[in-house]
Amino acid sequence: MSVTYEQAADGSGINLDGRSVCIVDDDNLYRLHLSALLAQANLRTLEAGDSDSLAAVLEKEMPDCILLDYNLDSENGFRVHEQLKLRYKELPPVIMLSGDESQRTAIKAFRMGLYDFLPKRNLRMDEITLAMKKSIARYEVEASRDDEVSSLRKKALFDDLTGMYSREELDKKLLLVAAAARRQNSKFVVFSICLAEYRKICTNFGVANADEILRGFAARIRANIRSDDFCGRYDEDTFHYVIDRNVSTPVVNERLARLNEQLTFSHHLKSVELQISPVIGAAISSEFAGLQQMEQYLATELGDRRKALETQLGGEDWSTLPAAAGPGDPRERRRSTRMRTLKPAYIALEEWSSKINCTVRSVSDGGARLRLERQMALPEYFLLKITASGQLRRVRKCWHVNDEVGVEFCE
Repeated sequence: MSVTYEQAADGSGINLDGRSVCIVDDDNLYRLHLSALLAQANLRTLEAGDSDSLAAVLEKEMPDCILLDYNLDSENGFRVHEQLKLRYKELPPVIMLSGDESQRTAIKAFRMGLYDFLPKRNLRMDEITLAMKKSIARYEVEASRDDEVSSLRKKALFDDLTGMYSREELDKKLLLVAAAARRQNSKFVVFSICLAEYRKICTNFGVANADEILRGFAARIRANIRSDDFCGRYDEDTFHYVIDRNVSTPVVNERLARLNEQLTFSHHLKSVELQISPVIGAAISSEFAGLQQMEQYLATELGDRRKALETQLGGEDWSTLPAAAGPGDPRERRRSTRMRTLKPAYIALEEWSSKINCTVRSVSDGGARLRLERQMALPEYFLLKITASGQLRRVRKCWHVNDEVGVEFCE
C-alpha cells in the first residue's frame, strides 16, 4: 500500500480489516476485553502475557501492530520495547498502553520511539483504532522511505556498514575479471568468507551488536588482503575476496591459512565473551565453466562448512545453557557438579546504577544458586559479581522462589 504523508497524519489511507494486532498484557481479563473490542473492527488478535511469550508470537508471525502494556508484572514495557528494537530489524509499530497517565511517562514513551501512548482507563474502540491507523500509516511511509534509501545504497560503490564494495559493484568487478581471464587464458580465485554465527548473534544479542561484530570482521578482512586484490559484501553475512594476480595452489593455501587465523577472535560484549570463527570456501576459475557454477559451488561449500563448525562447537547456543534444578528438586540436571559454598556477591541490573547484595549458596561451571537479602523481582538477565575480586558476569534467571534464585552463566 502506498501511503502519503498527509494520510499518515490522520490515518485515512489505512483499512484495518483483516489486519493483525498483538496485545501484550499480563492481565488475562484485560487481554480478553481488548481482544473482544478489537474483533468488532475485524481485527485479528494475538496475545502475550510477557516478553518470552511475545518473542514466541513474533517468531511465528509478525503482526501489523503491537499494543504493549507499560507495566508487565516484573518487566518494564520500555525495556521490553528496547529489546524488541535490538532483536528485529523490521519491528511493526508499537503503541504503549498504561494505567499510569502521567505526562512524564507519555513523554518518555515518545522519546523512546513508541508510535503512540494511550491510557488504559476508559479506553474506547474508536480511540484505539485511530491510533493504530495513524501508527501503521506512519510505519508504511517510513518503510517506503527506507526501501528507497536501500535501493540507492545498492547502487552505491561501497556498502555503508562494512566499507567493502557493494554487491552490485562486486558483481561488476567479477564480470570484468572473468572476461579478462578468458581473453588471457589465465585464472582467478574467489574466497567466500562468512561470519557463520551472525544470525545467531542477531537473535541472542540484537541486530546492533551483530552489526558491530560484522564491522570488526570486515575490518580484519580488509587488513589481510593484498593491495592488488579486492573484496566486497556478497550478502548479509558473507564476503567475496577475489585474487586475479599470481594465482597458484601455494598462494591459495597461504591466503586460506592467514584468513582463518586472523578472522578467529574473541569479542567482548558487556560481560559476555563471544568466540568468532570464519567459514571460508575457495573456488579457482579454471575448475569451473563460469561464474554461476563457481557461486553454486561456494554456496554448497559454505553450507557444508557451517554444519561442520556447528558440530565442532557442539551446537552450543549462547542463550540456551543447562537449566539449574530448583529448590526441592532432587533431580540433577546440570552438566557440571555444583559445589556448596557461601560467598558474598552482588547483582547489578543493567538499567540501574544501584547494586543488590546477595549470597552465593552453591556454584558450578554452568551456574549458581543465590539467596537475596529480601524478596524482590528480578529480570530474566542481569549481571552478577561473586566476591569483591570476582568477574562481573552476565547471567540468566532459571527459577526464582521467594528469596532463592537459580541462574546460569551466559558465557
